[in-house]
Amino acid sequence: MSKKAKVTPKLDLVFKKIFGDVRNTDILADFLATVLGIKTSEITDIEILDNEIIPDILLSKFSRLDLRITINKATSINIEIQVLNYGNYKERTLFYWAKMYTGELQKNEDYLNLKNAIAINIIDFNIFDCEEYHSTFKIFEEHRKELLTDKFRIDFLELRKAKECKERDSMTNKKQMWMDFLNTNADDEKTLERLSSESPIMKKAVAVLRQMSVDEKELYEIEQREKTVRDEISAREYERQQGKNEIISKMKKSGMSDEQIQKILLIQ
Repeated sequence: MSKKAKVTPKLDLVFKKIFGDVRNTDILADFLATVLGIKTSEITDIEILDNEIIPDILLSKFSRLDLRITINKATSINIEIQVLNYGNYKERTLFYWAKMYTGELQKNEDYLNLKNAIAINIIDFNIFDCEEYHSTFKIFEEHRKELLTDKFRIDFLELRKAKECKERDSMTNKKQMWMDFLNTNADDEKTLERLSSESPIMKKAVAVLRQMSVDEKELYEIEQREKTVRDEISAREYERQQGKNEIISKMKKSGMSDEQIQKILLIQ
């Protein structure tokens, strides 16, 4: 893999440096408006709460490089980009949404002061049994479909499905443009040229990605983070295999044959 190919927005460090830079709030606003289904003009104020990248985190396995922001002083948003499937991702994002929602309420404050809270999960694996790559969850009454509150929202963007989307050749679909951007890398000139020609915002996003691919300091950090992610994948695969071996050992001790064990493993 070339150095440029490693510079992809799917890597959390690259994503955060593009969308979490105060110089790129116009890029962030356009992306958020597209995902949330609102006009960019409706986002009048953006506060990026954690755009600092701590060097130690880059080399730390199992660390999270989320992007935390507030828009219009009324809505908290957490954006996480994740290439690993932890197997409990739905519960995990609900847990982090709850922490975000309750975390800003000070002692003795009224519950009405709780901000709207939105979790946007950009994932490089499939999690739902559907063709759509964008899923939005809110809280509704089961029969009347009445919305309980507009303070809860969790979005999932499944990048692998977006690659196969039938609309990907139609650049009139703005959301698809952003999915193509997230799925590309600095070595994919054909896609980058196509995206650059679509809008000034997309042209700027592509330019930022390209600049990162020729900056030696940026490249070093990206390579270190990419290695850390690879190591995490290996560590989790090792844990999974160890767990599997332990289960097989217990099955054998219980008197099960190799054929019976294989059948059970295939079902799983």
